This record gives sequence, C-alpha cells and structure tokens, in this order.
Amino acid sequence: MNENELQQTLALLTEAGLSVMVCDTKVPRSSIAVKCGVPTVPGDASAEDFLMLPKALVGAHPEIFVPAIGDSMTGANFEEGDQLRVQLGVAYHDGDNVLAWIDGSCTVKTFFQDDEGLQWLVPQNEAYDAILITGEYDVRILGRVVGVEKQSPRASFRDCQKYIKRAKVKMKMARLLSPEQVDRVLFDVGQEVKHARQWYAVYRALADYEQAGANSVSNASPLCLSISQFCERVARVLPDHGHLPTARELQRMAVQSFSKPVAMWTPANAPVSGLRFTDYLHIARRTAALLTGEETKLPF
Repeated sequence: MNENELQQTLALLTEAGLSVMVCDTKVPRSSIAVKCGVPTVPGDASAEDFLMLPKALVGAHPEIFVPAIGDSMTGANFEEGDQLRVQLGVAYHDGDNVLAWIDGSCTVKTFFQDDEGLQWLVPQNEAYDAILITGEYDVRILGRVVGVEKQSPRASFRDCQKYIKRAKVKMKMARLLSPEQVDRVLFDVGQEVKHARQWYAVYRALADYEQAGANSVSNASPLCLSISQFCERVARVLPDHGHLPTARELQRMAVQSFSKPVAMWTPANAPVSGLRFTDYLHIARRTAALLTGEETKLPF
C-alpha cells in the first residue's frame, strides 16, 4: 500500500466514525516467552524483532513485547501466544499486571499489597497460588503490562455456516410473504412511527430483504418497492396516519450509514444521533422481526 492509498484508507475509516492511528514506531519484541504460570528461566534476553505502534501510544519509557505462555493469567485475558506490551521501569500500583524477575526466572502476575503491608504477585486463575514477595527471593519488578497484542483472531467455520444459514432462512421467510401480510407489517409497525421520516427505517428494513430476493425465481415479491412506491403503499394501508411519508423526505435520510443495510447502521455515522438514532434502529429491527416472524425474540 502506497502513501496515497494509505491516506485514502484512513479517510474512509475516519468517515465511518472510527478513531485511527498509523503504526509507525518500532517497539522491540523479545524472543523470550514469559510464563503466565510458574516462573520460568528467561534465557537469552535479546530482542531482535519489532512490532509497530502509533507514535502517540509509545511513551517516554522504553517498551518491549514479550510472548506469553501458560494459563495463570487467563482472568486478565492473557492467553498463550499473546504478545504482552510491557513498559519498563515505570511505577506500578495495586492491581497492575507486572513483569517480575524472581531469582533468575520471569513471570507475569498482578501486583497487590494487602492490609498487613505484605506484597504479593497474584495469578488470575484459581488453579495457581499467589506468590508472597519476601527476602527469601531476589524479586524485581521489571515493568508494567500496558497492552496485549492478540493472535490473529479467526471465527470458526461451523459458526459462520450457522449464522449464514439463519440469515438465509429469515430472508426466505420474508420473500414468501403475501402482499396482504406485508400490508399487515406496515400497519403494525406504523403504530410506532411518530414522525414522517421514521418511515425510512421501515423502508430500509424492507429494502434489505428486497435485495435478498433480487435473485429469486419469482419477480412478484411484495417487498420490491422504490421509495415512491413505498410511500404510496403506506398511504393506502394507513390513510389516516398522522405522519405519512413522502419520497423527498425519505430520500434525505438515505445518507451515511443509513444508506447501507440496517446491520451496518452506527450511531457514530448516522444522520441522527442519541435517542433519535435508537428510535430509528428500533423501528427497523421491529420491521425485520415482523417480516421474519421473530418479533418475540428481539430484546426491546
């Protein structure tokens, strides 16, 4: 990716409401695994590899990444294979996760001082015992864990298939609705529409399923509506509704994340905000639930 492509990508992410920073600063990564279990001998302490971080996140103190092994810190969400970002030579307090050197071995534990003034290195797994810091051991706190670089996350193949199958079933159910059933959906959800532009949430939910049915054998789907056709249909089904939609007003709402499927709506990039966004999202989800017969399963 060249500089121009990078800037375009950053602009797109920012437009989507995300706060992004470029990883442009080297932080050494140790080849020595740090035991998240019983202390382990560190061996050669050289650091010949690097991870890149945004400069704004790298402080004045030296930092290093060390790989974690073991399961004594799973309660702190440190798992084997994670890269622990350690800030060296900084102050630490009760509850901080620290990199400790104990008689020539290294470990990561939580530092804590109890009511009696005794200092402990505490695991975050009940299968392990806390280590009391006494004069019996040569203990040094080398640094404080300030971040975790997780292994490349992957979703299970089975879960992907399950969620796709569920989505296809819902889409098929919506496509099988008769025109009369769609009219009933409009009537029911219309009771929750409090001003004309909120009808856009209903239209967008219908449009999501219209796209799903675009490749179906039948072109007679009752969901295949333009915005103008949708407004005409609402007026026919609910002629006495106090907030009937107009195509012009609804087209004004088809911007930012609202121009995308409801599943992609975000409060950080929507034409409305706060409780207004919540109302639109509720109406869209309510419409989808009525279309697919899952209205009782939505947590409203």
